[in-house]
This record gives sequence, C-alpha cells and structure tokens, in this order.
Amino acid sequence: MKFYICLLLLINTSFNYGFKKRELPYSIVISKADLIVDGTISKVSKNEYEFEIGQFLKGKSGSKIKVLIWKEWLCDPRIKELKAGQRLILFLEKTSYGIFTPVNESTGEIYIDSDAFINIFLPKEFSNPIVFKKGVSMFIETFNVCGDLKDRFLQNVYFISNKSIFEIYRMTENNPTFKFLVHNGVGDYIVNEVPARFQLNN
Repeated sequence: MKFYICLLLLINTSFNYGFKKRELPYSIVISKADLIVDGTISKVSKNEYEFEIGQFLKGKSGSKIKVLIWKEWLCDPRIKELKAGQRLILFLEKTSYGIFTPVNESTGEIYIDSDAFINIFLPKEFSNPIVFKKGVSMFIETFNVCGDLKDRFLQNVYFISNKSIFEIYRMTENNPTFKFLVHNGVGDYIVNEVPARFQLNN
C-alpha cells in the first residue's frame, strides 16, 4: 500500500498542475497594444466577436472591428460569457489578417458592468473605468517604450519619459491607476537627464 501511495505522490508531482499564466505588466500591455478602446460587443460568432467602439484611448480604426475569441484554459478562464451588449475595455494587437486579438488574452479584455469592473483580481488602483482610462491616457502621453516587445523576457525593454521626474511624481498623486502603472511595470528609474529613462524590472 505504501508503494502505491508513494507512486501516486511521485506521479502527482511529475505533472505540473500549478501551471501559471505568464503575466505581463500593464505598462507592457499598453505599449504592445495597437488599439486600446472602450465599447460594447454587438455580435458574437464561433471564433470572433464584433465590437462597437465608443472611445479610442490609443490608435484608430473603424467604429466596428472584429476581435478573435481567445481559448480559455485552466489558468486563464474568461470572467464572463461573451454576449451582445457586454461592455469591455480592450487592449488589442492587429493580426496579419486585419483582425484584432487581445494582448495576453484575458489581460487585454476588461469587463465592465454598471460602470464598475467585475474582475476581482484587477489591481485595486483600477478603481473604476473613468479613473482607469484617465490613468492609461496619462501613461500613453508620458512614456514611450524602446526595445523589442516581442522578446519573451523583455530583457532590453525600457521606457523614456517626456516629462521630468517631478512632473511624474505630481501626476502619480492625482491618479491611482497612473501611479500603479509607474510603480508596477516601469520599474527602477535612473535620472541622468530629462527626459528620464526607466528600465523595466524582470
């Protein structure tokens, strides 16, 4: 009997059930996105949904776009069923086929119900869609990313600010989302000159 218990424990540790989704900092998700939009689903089909854009935060496209439905798995389930009328904030990359796909799957697809986020795992600094969108816009206006965003380990990725460190500090005091993006993704900064250069922590 002990043999079977030991064998079961060995097999159990051999199969890694602790698969974990590779999380990307939102600073990288914002930088990778060709399009960041707020809007609603107008139609859902088997592999994609049609999305009607109400507001552009980054990039431009037609007012209606098609978005690929990413495949759910154990460590990356969908928060809610996709259906017509569902409001989302999307961080999207454009594929070579002209269709869009969410950056890092569930990370790039934020659900909104009654002007509130429903994903309990979102950072608390993403308090509501208005504050969140303002913080994302502030980040886009303040930072440019440099380096290879396709590199899996993001080794040579860094941010360049067009504002001084003092201006950035004041901005972080005015918006909790912006503060989160600066402190949780942009990383340690080296101030040799203005604009400041920010290196991503890995």
